[in-house]
Formats: sequence, structure tokens, C-alpha cells
Amino acid sequence: SSGINAEYGGHKFEECVLEVDSNAPEVDIVVTSKLGRLRYLMAAEVDGLKADGKIVELKTHRLLQTEHHKKLFRQSKLLNTFLQCYIAGIEETTFGFRDNRGFIQNIKYHNTAEIESICRNDWNKNDMISFLNQIMEWAVSIVETGKIYHMSYTGKDSIELYEVENISYIPSWFRTHAKKIDDAW
Repeated sequence: SSGINAEYGGHKFEECVLEVDSNAPEVDIVVTSKLGRLRYLMAAEVDGLKADGKIVELKTHRLLQTEHHKKLFRQSKLLNTFLQCYIAGIEETTFGFRDNRGFIQNIKYHNTAEIESICRNDWNKNDMISFLNQIMEWAVSIVETGKIYHMSYTGKDSIELYEVENISYIPSWFRTHAKKIDDAW
């Protein structure tokens, strides 16, 4: 299937699992955490909330039909999912596995700690956390206090980090919360 169909299928999977329509607003969270010697405050877009209020990340992937597919899935998709969920404090991921027509054939649920266990022969959690720490140390060496930045993984083995000059889309409650956290640290 094409990238457009896979992306569309991912959105449809989100709608079905979360029981929301395609016009539902995105869910944003604010997270405070510590990584290495750094404390940080970040906002993250998440797929949604379950009925019990827990944050859930949803992923789709083609069916894992060969050992090669399974290995690539563990080394790439599960690694990326683990890093994304770990840094944002998301405890649960729901995977929908699709056939070549884009229809979900299997659903699996994993908590973040379980992903680490599944992939223990493919990558090491401590190495990955060290990698995240290096990224954050790099970002801190570049940013200026009191300014707001956007950082994202581009999917091309590179990270974008740039100052957000027009902050009108950042709600005042977030700026107030960020100031309180900064003052407390």
C-alpha cells in the first residue's frame, strides 16, 4: 500500500480504537521529567485518551509475516515507539497490524516496559536513554533561557531544533505552568 493509504489507515485506526470522529481535536499533554542531569518541560501531541483517562499511543504496521519483518519491527518501529513513549511518559501502546489491503488483522497491546523486554536482543534501554540524554544535552547547549523551541525528529536521521518566534498558538496556561516549573527548579 502507498504511504498515503498507510497514513489514512493509521488515522482510521485511531478513530476506531478511540471511538472519536475524524474532526476530534488532537490531544496535547505537558510533561515534566528528568533525564540525566537535565529537567525538562515539554508539550507533546498524543494519539488519545482511553476511557479510564490513561494516555495511549496508537501505531499501525504491516503484518509481521517473516522473521526478517519481525526483526526490523523490533529494531525500528518498537525502538522509535519506546523512545517516544518513554520521553513523554506514555505507558501503553496499541498496535494494529494491517494486511496489504490496509485492513487491520491483529491488535496487540504493550506497555512501555514490555517493549524493552521484547527487544532485549535488539537494543539496550540504557544505551537508548543515554542517546536521548545526549540529544537533550545538545539542545540545551544551543537554546537560550526564556525562549521556546520546537524540536522534532525529521525521519531522515536528523533532528530539527528551532526557536518558535510566533508563540500565539501556545496557550497562556502553558506559559504560566512553564514559568512556575522554571521558578521551582
